[in-house]
Amino acid sequence: MIEINDKSQCTGCAACANVCPSNCISMFQDDEGFYYPVVDSEKCIHCELCIKTCPVINRRTPESETRKVYICQNVDLKIRKDSTSGGVFSALSKYVLDRNGVVFGAEFDRNSIVRHGMCDNTAGLKRFRGSKYVQSFIGSSYKLVKDELNKDRWVLFTGTPCQIEGLHSYLGKEYKKLILMDIVCYSISSPGVWRQFLDYVGKNIPLDKVSCIKFRDKSKYGYEYTLMTFRDKEGKTIYSSGPESNPMLRSFVSNTSTRPSCYACKFKTIDRVSDYTAWDCYNVYKYNKNLDDNLGTSHLMVHSSKGLEILKTLKREMSLYQVNAEEAVASEPAMTQCAVPSDMRKPFFKMYRSGNNVFTRFFQDTKRVKVERLLRSVLSRIGLYKYIKRLMKG
Repeated sequence: MIEINDKSQCTGCAACANVCPSNCISMFQDDEGFYYPVVDSEKCIHCELCIKTCPVINRRTPESETRKVYICQNVDLKIRKDSTSGGVFSALSKYVLDRNGVVFGAEFDRNSIVRHGMCDNTAGLKRFRGSKYVQSFIGSSYKLVKDELNKDRWVLFTGTPCQIEGLHSYLGKEYKKLILMDIVCYSISSPGVWRQFLDYVGKNIPLDKVSCIKFRDKSKYGYEYTLMTFRDKEGKTIYSSGPESNPMLRSFVSNTSTRPSCYACKFKTIDRVSDYTAWDCYNVYKYNKNLDDNLGTSHLMVHSSKGLEILKTLKREMSLYQVNAEEAVASEPAMTQCAVPSDMRKPFFKMYRSGNNVFTRFFQDTKRVKVERLLRSVLSRIGLYKYIKRLMKG
């Protein structure tokens, strides 16, 4: 049976739980709020499928059939504005749904917990749009993917690289009608810490009225300076804060609330088992100034011949421009570089384990934070923020 003795060697992908024929493996949160497999030894039949399926234990070096990279913008402005970057996910989803297929992605449930779900209609895609910087609960999603594939349906599955590897290993073979897209992953934050953040902000806002959460909302300042926003059913903003002042986002970007395996990620490679890898394109102005509209642009690397053929059919859905692959990869260090642990991590999770809310002590709204927030908002309103940001990045 699978045993987790070194937590840096488990991504929580849930491949082991999905493949277990006796359903003796469940995913539970540990004392840092991350999901890990727990085996019911009385039910275990010692088939070792869990060990044989683990993508970390059985790491195979993937070889991409192609490495072409494109910058992409969905031609539907409404969709692009609602997306984190350029709306690539929605275009690929439409391809699948037009063929009576199903789409899997990360969504918020009624309790604002991030989990993977499935939809078979265009209206449902809204649930999956937008980045969620929290590890999603996979549940039985891999089993559902296999069920749909066995019905000869098209399936698009999107997730972090470790989740894609988990599904790929679970399936054990290639499927003609399966499309895999991973997102360049900086790292993932603790679902338990996310719950504490909700409790923290819930002291000042009515969480029961929240119907939409955006980690990177472009509606106020655009793509260059996004906000975390909570909205009610009428679309009214209940809560809003930027990356310099939002405690949850600060715990994420500082590598404090990060899963241990993210510090030694096995899947930060250029070649991947997915058909596509998507990531931000903040430097679109270097490729095509006409596309620099502050509404969002995506990089998309194509790894498979199947992915390339499908992409050729999406020219009505997206503006596509091929770019130099090496330059594109170089623009995003997170594609190949792991997160570096924060010095605050140990005291942060020590407080979490004590049962006290970490955000009552960490990532407070200091004078420096308030000044930075004011500067960002003023510079964004007058249109200078993106230029200063670019100068600082070089």
